Amino acid sequence: MAVTKLKLMNISGSLGEVAGVLHMCAGDPYVHVEDASSVMHGLKLPSASSEQNPYKELFAGLEALAAAAGIELSESPKNSVQGEAGGAFDFDEDEARRLLRACADNLKSKNDEINAVNVSVRENQKILEQLDHVGNISANLDALFNFEFVKFRFGHMPREAYDSIALYGVADTDDVFFIPSSVEKNEVWGIYFTPRTKSEKVDSMFSILHFERVRISGRAHGTPENAKIELTREIESQKEKMNALKSELAGVAAEAEGLVERYYEKFRLLCDIYELKKKTACTSTGFHLVAWLPESHVKEFSEKLAKFSSADSPVTSPADVPHMTPPTLLRNFILFKPFEQFVKMYGLPLYNEIDPTPFLALTYILFFGIMFGDLGQGLVISSAGFLLWGLKRVNLGRIAGILGLSSAVFGCLFGSVFGLEDVIPGYNPLEHINTVLIAAVGLGAATVSGAAIINIINGVKQKNVEKALFSQNGLAGLVFYWSVIMAALLTMKFLPPFVSAAVFVGLAALMAALIYLREPLAGLVTRKSKIIPQNPGEFFVTGLFELFEIILSFLTNTVSFIRVGAFALNHVGMMSVVMLLSRTASGGKNPAVLVVGNIIVIALEGLIVGIQCLRLQYYEIFGRFFAGSGRVFASGGFTAKKINNPNKKRGGS
Repeated sequence: MAVTKLKLMNISGSLGEVAGVLHMCAGDPYVHVEDASSVMHGLKLPSASSEQNPYKELFAGLEALAAAAGIELSESPKNSVQGEAGGAFDFDEDEARRLLRACADNLKSKNDEINAVNVSVRENQKILEQLDHVGNISANLDALFNFEFVKFRFGHMPREAYDSIALYGVADTDDVFFIPSSVEKNEVWGIYFTPRTKSEKVDSMFSILHFERVRISGRAHGTPENAKIELTREIESQKEKMNALKSELAGVAAEAEGLVERYYEKFRLLCDIYELKKKTACTSTGFHLVAWLPESHVKEFSEKLAKFSSADSPVTSPADVPHMTPPTLLRNFILFKPFEQFVKMYGLPLYNEIDPTPFLALTYILFFGIMFGDLGQGLVISSAGFLLWGLKRVNLGRIAGILGLSSAVFGCLFGSVFGLEDVIPGYNPLEHINTVLIAAVGLGAATVSGAAIINIINGVKQKNVEKALFSQNGLAGLVFYWSVIMAALLTMKFLPPFVSAAVFVGLAALMAALIYLREPLAGLVTRKSKIIPQNPGEFFVTGLFELFEIILSFLTNTVSFIRVGAFALNHVGMMSVVMLLSRTASGGKNPAVLVVGNIIVIALEGLIVGIQCLRLQYYEIFGRFFAGSGRVFASGGFTAKKINNPNKKRGGS
């Protein structure tokens, strides 16, 4: 459960070999380079440290080119970088920039042409739809557009409005003449003509009738039928042009893929080497850089460094450099690794702290399984999760897959399969409500105790006496907590009276006093010169309120775990409602209702339970031992990506 053990390597050598060493550091996934200027006094960084990285913009352009060409860049291991140190630089940068710029311009030009043709096709199709509603009107459209004294309006209105003007003769007045072109069930299309001098009045009248004007494009010429024929021909011609442009675009995209494959890793490497160079301390003749490495990786990296004749790389332990804070590198068992995402959302542990990932993973899996125990639904969640991970590499898919299996296991224990309680025998929570809720509180007590034990271990590792012995989450807090629990169990006669409850009450009072005086006691043990703060009165009064808050937090944290049992009951209750709704008049079950009900429960309750489990971790557990103030282990910098163009045909011809 501890974070990966690290070693500090001080690498120095002649200035001529700095590029090769930086190349190796940038391509290694297990090398975290520190800023040497902060630890090597008297040495200055190279002048490039204050300059803008000249490769950043170019590299961003490469990624933009890949995106424009539809090339997928997916993460691949950093150790995919091959070749000697100088191999990445054996190319003409100016030529590469020119080729990339030309390809990007060509790609943009083809995309712009395709977009323009697309717009034109959509416009012509829209005009065709308009002309379909013109119906049997055979007037010359060009003549309509060129009327000098008359205006016309083409559009549609509700059928009720048309019936009203037909009934009262509004369309036959001297101001307007309306010709219906298409009379449908709910609306009527048509054209009305009106003198220009009366157009505002008539337009207002038809607006009241909810007439919606549709402008006929000036691109339509001749009669509607002739215009439709001409537009159809134009659309076909545009589609042929579109196919030709797409073929040309595919060729440009293939060229872009070749350029990305050729230059992507090289420019990423140059970009990251430049960044690492900013962290390297240099003199006129040599260089010095400082890097953290996993203890297991030191030998392999040292062997690689041996090819540089001037390189010297002594290794020290973190304890030998107390002024430096090591970064945190998490490395967990395959079952726990997906849950690192939740830990990182909260923060990283310090180097000398226990990695909370295994504890989070185990408790999260356990809580979710209890709260959402169903064999069928659990297997559905698991299948969907692993499918999401397999297709899209979404980490939440892996988490859902594992949680679904836990749900399936507890579904077997509870005897629930898609909400059906009579398929397999099991322990139905609704038949044992009190037992389930008490067990949930007991699970909470065990979890809080586990968090306190981790905090004690962290305190010992950090040589923090107050944290390990006297804090509310230290040894004193743990003894206090269980003393209160034992006293309560004896008082309520849940346990045989093997000892008086007063003994545990007295022990709890003693531990409360130790917690109250934790700062002075820690100062006394560590032999500080001053164990009481400057204002004793304020210290003791504040301590009383803090002690009350600590006692209250133990109670609320423990009771909060009752939600684990409550959601187990809630799940059975929700599925009981689904079963009730699915019963038909004949007494059978409606399969459609069962399927829809299960889908709703999986989507709704699964999400809520997942959030509640995360809430328990962040608010009831992590707060007892985990601050999340660690530094991320940022490897050398280079992360190669493999090129995957789904549009490219693979295989020989």
